[in-house]
Amino acid sequence: MATPERTARARAIIERGVDWPLVAHLASVQAVMPLVYRYLTAHYVAADGALSAEATSDLRRAFYGNSVRNLHFARELIRLTALLEQGGVAPLALKGPALAVAAYGGVALRQFTDLDLLVRKGEVGRTVEILLNEGYAARAGCGLADLGRPGAYEIAMGRPGALGEIDLHWRLIPPYFPLVLDGEDLWRRAVRVEIEGAAVRTLAPADHLLYLCAHGAKHGWQALGGICDLAELMRVSPIDWEELCARAARAGARRALGLGVLLAHELLGAAAPASVLDEARRERAVVRAARSVIGYVTNPTGDGPGFRQRWSVPLRVIAAPGARLRYLAARALLPSADDRGFVRLPVVLYPLYYLLRPLRVALKEGPAAVRRLVRSAPSPADHASR
Repeated sequence: MATPERTARARAIIERGVDWPLVAHLASVQAVMPLVYRYLTAHYVAADGALSAEATSDLRRAFYGNSVRNLHFARELIRLTALLEQGGVAPLALKGPALAVAAYGGVALRQFTDLDLLVRKGEVGRTVEILLNEGYAARAGCGLADLGRPGAYEIAMGRPGALGEIDLHWRLIPPYFPLVLDGEDLWRRAVRVEIEGAAVRTLAPADHLLYLCAHGAKHGWQALGGICDLAELMRVSPIDWEELCARAARAGARRALGLGVLLAHELLGAAAPASVLDEARRERAVVRAARSVIGYVTNPTGDGPGFRQRWSVPLRVIAAPGARLRYLAARALLPSADDRGFVRLPVVLYPLYYLLRPLRVALKEGPAAVRRLVRSAPSPADHASR
């Protein structure tokens, strides 16, 4: 939210000189590009000409490209939702256009690259059948066999020429991460949001808020955009915080909720009950996780957060030691769809994926870890100055 103090501080930064291509790049990496563009054009270009339109040309192109892509996704969501409902399936839209409308009031003000749908586990087969008839196909390594695989909770599907995939969920979060927020209550509490003149069902605001907290923690809060989503949803939605905290406790996600709310408050000034903030600040693990995320967001790198943040933040929101061990084992050893798509093995050789998984994690994380070590290592000049 713009305040006179923030506007004055931003104006001072602009007057000192800004690398605008870098701003556009970092805004996209942090998934806040639409918000940055709207803020700049509202307060510095349109208002008094303090900032030239040429300075924000990269942001402007990215904003309108994102708007067109989001509109495409929104119309595809409407079309598929109608087809699924006609076929007897009751999908709930997660994140994507539904959250853009619920939190920001329009589909253009979020960055997203796919569609997420939640269906009941018993409806997955019928949903896949309908999507296959629409030209979609399961991504390599995905399929209905995932319904019985440990740790599985979604199937990714795409079609030729599409701008992105559909992630078809039957659970909100992998079973090895603490968020037991499934069942008929989600459908009973679901709400409808209007997108492009059509109504789409999505999670109730409190459920969506708790899901965003768990989803962000699971990924180590990799981008500021997710925290903005949380802050805006908190701002525009009437939340029964006592009930939400009780629900988080039942779901095993009290720390995840505390971390998300603390980040939204500390980074963006989001209003939250003092009791929720105080409880989060009393949890040493939550405070350490918040410091890690805030440190990255306030001093970001061009290639996203490091391995340490993406693994330590999820671990810190898991309270029970046994649950942390299960999480580590599952994330390090359970084959993912990417592992199965990387090498297609016959069923009889499936156990080899358990050997491939840690190797692929090392290959994926190793180069970036080395780059960060090199960047953080003191230079010869530093040694000489000591």
